Amino acid sequence: MRYEERIVDEVQALNDIVEVVSEYLPLKRAGRTFKALCPFHQEKTPSFIVHPEKQIFHCFGCSTGGNVFSFLMKHENLTFPEALRHLAQRVNFPLPEPSSRDPKEVSESEQLYEVYRLAQEFYSANLKHPERGKTAREYLKKRGFGEEILETFPLGWATPDWRGLFEYLVRKEMKQDLIYRSGLIQRSKEGNPYDLFRGRLLFPIFNLQGKVIAFGGRTLGDDPPKYINSPESAIFRKRRELFGLNWSKRFLSQEENRVLIVEGYFDFLKVYLSGFRNVVAACGTALTEDHVRILRRYVQEGVVIYDGDQAGEAASLRGLDIFLEGEMTVKVALLPRGKDPDTFLDEKGPEEFKKLIEGAHDFFDFKWQLLTRRYRPSDSGGLVKISSEFFETLLKVKNPLLLDRYIKKLAGLLGVGEEALRTKLVSLQKKALPQEKERMEPRVSTLLLPQPEELTLIALFLEDFALWEKAARDLAAEDFRHPGAREVFQELKALKPSGTAVAYNQVLNRTQDETIKSFIVAHSLRELSPKEREKAFEDCARKIKHRRLDERLERLRRAIRDAEGVGQGEKVTELLKEYRSLLTQKG
Repeated sequence: MRYEERIVDEVQALNDIVEVVSEYLPLKRAGRTFKALCPFHQEKTPSFIVHPEKQIFHCFGCSTGGNVFSFLMKHENLTFPEALRHLAQRVNFPLPEPSSRDPKEVSESEQLYEVYRLAQEFYSANLKHPERGKTAREYLKKRGFGEEILETFPLGWATPDWRGLFEYLVRKEMKQDLIYRSGLIQRSKEGNPYDLFRGRLLFPIFNLQGKVIAFGGRTLGDDPPKYINSPESAIFRKRRELFGLNWSKRFLSQEENRVLIVEGYFDFLKVYLSGFRNVVAACGTALTEDHVRILRRYVQEGVVIYDGDQAGEAASLRGLDIFLEGEMTVKVALLPRGKDPDTFLDEKGPEEFKKLIEGAHDFFDFKWQLLTRRYRPSDSGGLVKISSEFFETLLKVKNPLLLDRYIKKLAGLLGVGEEALRTKLVSLQKKALPQEKERMEPRVSTLLLPQPEELTLIALFLEDFALWEKAARDLAAEDFRHPGAREVFQELKALKPSGTAVAYNQVLNRTQDETIKSFIVAHSLRELSPKEREKAFEDCARKIKHRRLDERLERLRRAIRDAEGVGQGEKVTELLKEYRSLLTQKG
């Protein structure tokens, strides 16, 4: 259903854009605005601006912009009705209940969110059930978790039944094609449905909006595979999601300017409940560039705490380069052999764990230790292998001061000249440059707009009501070629009959074209004097008028040619008279 514009305006007014965006990004005050790294493209220097007075956001890097609805729609992949409902719920604003929802208004994402919400409800009830959840609760107790874990984290239990969740979702009137698309229900070779998770303790994975988007499931024994995750879907991408960030994000930056990265779900739970709230875990996958990009919005340093075994060391080593490439500093906390954060905290306690974190190794020292266990730097072959692996890392270091320090340190440890290392590094940088350029270029987007003078004129109307009154006298909706600009012009005519000014967001809320929204927002951030606005208005209005006259002149030229071709002399004379009159108007 389409809600009344009055309701849309009220919901928008109740949701401060700074507060809403702060739930997703760590904003920092910058004069009259707030800044952050843009969540919509890769960048190293913050160019994402939130303007509290105008209640808008804009990125100077990728030109994305709009109001609180636009942000939520883009960040969470929502439709406008979904964003409206979410923001209304956020401020307890009662929206009128639709008598019947148009299926087109319900996106696949929203439908999947509902499936996962119901699944979480089902699994959580199983775990809390006196009989069905007894085995799983005893397992948690055996792992050192008390009752507080169920109060803090909504864990679940998938019983060994083959179709428990499937039958529950059917009873809740979920469509079967949607149930299968969620990945929670699989089909046998014969086409019969069965639950993906059976006999597993379940860890719900939430997005930053607080919605369940996936599950990680662990057996209560050691039968392989110990862990399985929900398959990827329209709402879940493993390479972008970090387990626990929805809980820990409010502690990042506030308590410490670093984040602890652990490997498993149980590691996260134990570390978090032990008082270290600045922790996240990868969702059953290696750390990715997207993970680091998301973390860098909150903190500048990562401390990797992986299991003290060969696999954990290898995972740490792989993650180092990703942090460096994302321009985060990174350290590694080395656990004793055979220990993970969960067992270490059980045996040693929080104080020893804190010492472990404080003594975390710089990535350079950690990598040197691992490589010198494999190769001997005194051998020629070992020298080449160690230096080659270090070059792969040094190519990712963006800070020139750190790079200089690491080259000097590596030269001393290897017993070679700095100049030789620098020469080799420069050679490798030149080879990598074309690939890096090719990789980065597709990420850069440009705002390409037809007839920018039309959009500039629209933005100027909102800055100065007197300009609107001039435009309303001289221009008509048909003078605007761009359909979005024409739509806004018509909306303004409907909004301004009383002669009162109109707020930016009243226009943005009534504009369907996201390109128009972005342009209006970008223009509104320009600081123009009244004289500059007047001149810009005159220039744009002149271009539109001249274009309109040119189009009419061209039509007349064609009509004159046609009339001459069939010998209609009187009509030619009449058309020529009109043509000369228009030329006079054009000046």
